[in-house]
Amino acid sequence: MKLDIFYPGWCRKAITFTIDDGNVEMDKKFISIVKNGGISGTFNLCSLDLNKYTPDFYREMYSGFGIANHCKMHPFLLKESDGEITDELFDKAYADESKIYRDTRDGVYYFHAPNGWRRKADLNTYCELITECHEELEKVFGEGSVTSFVWPFGDQNSNDILKYIEDKHGYFAARKTGLVEDSTGFAVPTDRMHWSYNASHKNLLDCAAKYDAYEDDGELKFFSFGVHSIDYENAGCWDELSNFAEKYGGRPSEFYYA
Repeated sequence: MKLDIFYPGWCRKAITFTIDDGNVEMDKKFISIVKNGGISGTFNLCSLDLNKYTPDFYREMYSGFGIANHCKMHPFLLKESDGEITDELFDKAYADESKIYRDTRDGVYYFHAPNGWRRKADLNTYCELITECHEELEKVFGEGSVTSFVWPFGDQNSNDILKYIEDKHGYFAARKTGLVEDSTGFAVPTDRMHWSYNASHKNLLDCAAKYDAYEDDGELKFFSFGVHSIDYENAGCWDELSNFAEKYGGRPSEFYYA
C-alpha cells in the first residue's frame, strides 16, 4: 500500500537555496531579499574573517539558515595526473602559467586555470583543511551546526574525501556544482552525497515556473537554487531574485521552505 507523504505543512514541494563562499556583503543583500518571503537555505562557508567581523555578527546574520563546510582555502584536489610540481614557492609576479608551484603551507599548490591562479591540495592536506573549516565554523555557530559539505570548484569527486567527511565529522550530505534543472522531474535527490542544484541566477525564474507548474503526483518534489550571492551582483539581476522571492515566497501551504 502506498502511503501519502508530505513535507511539514502538508505540502509536497520544497524550495531551498545553496549559496557558496561567504561573501558577507553580498550574502547580506541576498538575505534581505529572500527572508521576507520565508525562503530559507544553506550558506556554504570556507572561513570566517574574525579580524573584521565578530562571532555575534556572523551568528546574527546567518540566524535561521543552514551552514555547510565549503573547505578552507577553497582548493581543487591534487591528482597524480596534474604533472610535475616545481620546488619554487609561488610568486604571482614571476610565475610561469605552465608550472605548478608550492605554497608556503605544505601540501598546498598553485596552478593556473582559465580564470586565473587557483589552489590545489593533496589528499591529506585537503582533509586537514576540511577539518579546520569545520572546527572554525562550529566554534562560532555551535557544536553540531555543520553537517554537510560542499565541494569547492566544479564537479569534484573523491571517494576518499567522502569517506573522510562521513567517518570524521558524520556529514550526511555533499553537494557538487552543476545544474540538474528538471531532468529528474524535480525529484528529491536519492544520493545525498552527490546532489546538486536545479537553478542558478541564469535560469532561476524559468526553472521555478516549470517547478511551480508540476502537478501533484503524490511524490515529494525538490527545488534548489544557487550558487553565489555575488552572481546576482555581477549579472545585475537582483530584480530577478526579488521577483522570485515575491512570487514563490510566502506560500507555506504550497512550498516547504527547507
